[in-house]
Amino acid sequence: MTACRFKLLTLALAAGLASCAQPVAEVPVKKVAAPLATAKPVRMNGRGKVTSISLTELFTLQQSGNVLLYDARPGYFYFLGHITGALNLPKADCDGQIEKREAEIKAAISAKKPIVIYCTNLLCPDARTVATHLAGFGYSSSTLTGGWESWKESGLPTQ
Repeated sequence: MTACRFKLLTLALAAGLASCAQPVAEVPVKKVAAPLATAKPVRMNGRGKVTSISLTELFTLQQSGNVLLYDARPGYFYFLGHITGALNLPKADCDGQIEKREAEIKAAISAKKPIVIYCTNLLCPDARTVATHLAGFGYSSSTLTGGWESWKESGLPTQ
């Protein structure tokens, strides 16, 4: 392994571990009046539900093309490999991404396709975080139990 590839792999591993870390407590900041914002989807304050889905249930949905599947891992992990058909919706800036993807989310809901989110493994909170943000916009979703690692270990199709 070349030194450059080793450094890149080390950096990606460190960033991935940091993405699954618990958030650091924020220091209170004095609020300043914000400028008027453009029209955004209205947050529904938790009207969507967050559930979990098993590997076999997701596999059936994925094979039939009857699911909107999001990978909550950072983009570089998504590009290293992901579940076939999954779209990247990383935890960082997920509210902005949800706003941009509102049309595809509403189309999936109209087509009665469930929304499923996964991250690295059972201990990674990123999928649950993204699902909670989706619920805040009023969209119900499920998180994959075991995440990417369980999918890959089962030998199921990946890209």
